[in-house]
Amino acid sequence: MPIIAHGFELTVVDTTQKHPLGMTVELPPTWSGGHARTGQGRQVWVYVFNDEAATAFAIGTIVARDTATTTYDGILAPTSTPTARLLGVAQHVIAFGSYGWILKEGIGEVLADTGGITADTALVVGNAVAGRADNVAAVTDHAFGFATEAAVATALATCMINCPG
Repeated sequence: MPIIAHGFELTVVDTTQKHPLGMTVELPPTWSGGHARTGQGRQVWVYVFNDEAATAFAIGTIVARDTATTTYDGILAPTSTPTARLLGVAQHVIAFGSYGWILKEGIGEVLADTGGITADTALVVGNAVAGRADNVAAVTDHAFGFATEAAVATALATCMINCPG
């Protein structure tokens, strides 16, 4: 069950673990402490470790579970990663080798792959650049999100995110 009330900032990034990996925090629809999100519904954030060797999670980066571990160690989602492996999407920079919170469910920013993102389209992990999103190719594709606006290649788009990992 997600934690609704908390006494810490979700944007704090640290090289020392401060919370249990995989811990979730739920922000209710009316919460606006530091976030302009009133009326956008709830958000669920998950605490992860950036297990990349030398790459930070940029804002909008899709984060996948590192298959070399059984914990909430995240990496840039490799191209064409299955949705079931996705942990969430970074909403602030998390340096490599650091711990931080990423958005698992709710309205947030997602980076477009080289083909851009079309508004009103379901999203999958892109096929050109790790950690980026593409429009679904077919109705049968298992999406992790839905674009509420369009974005050109490598730009951010506001999207509804729902990552199961």
